[in-house]
Amino acid sequence: MPYNSNIKEYSQNHRAWIQDGKKFRGIKSQKAFIWPKDGRNGSKWGRIKDILQDKGPDIHIAISADRMDYMKNRQHKSRWAGWTCLNGRDRDVSMSSVKYAPWTHNAALGGRAPGLNYDFRTRRYGKANSQTWTDVKWQPESNGKHLFPEAFRSFYGDWYQDNNYIPLIERYPQLAHVPHFTCPACFEHLGHFR
Repeated sequence: MPYNSNIKEYSQNHRAWIQDGKKFRGIKSQKAFIWPKDGRNGSKWGRIKDILQDKGPDIHIAISADRMDYMKNRQHKSRWAGWTCLNGRDRDVSMSSVKYAPWTHNAALGGRAPGLNYDFRTRRYGKANSQTWTDVKWQPESNGKHLFPEAFRSFYGDWYQDNNYIPLIERYPQLAHVPHFTCPACFEHLGHFR
């Protein structure tokens, strides 16, 4: 049986919404504001704290053909973080922000300059450098108790994992210890590896 898609996807080549090979023209697109999570502060208070400290990912707009498809048409993590160049899996199918969200290019209205990428270490957008984390995997437990991630991806696209991370650390406190990462040079700024 052939694959049937239950959502319409926008094709820039055809300039139309397409579902199962059929073009749909003249559809008024639906827009939704999306505030992605980077995995660090997931609670309501944590997200408000992020706003006050100017941290965390930007809110962006998702465009879809049907009102309820906004979650399926939202940007992938590598897209909103600006790291599509590392794995190439997430196609860059972005819409024109100049047309649909002109304020994103004006710093006075909350926009940011082009060429800035999201750094998962500092949790801010900025110029990339060798200390930049391009992706991160936090522990599933409450994030307030963990200062270090389970794994992170470096600026060069290499993943580093905490080899001593034990998911059941709260049940077995005698196993608690300072994390030991495969790449101590990446954590010099934290002071644990000097």
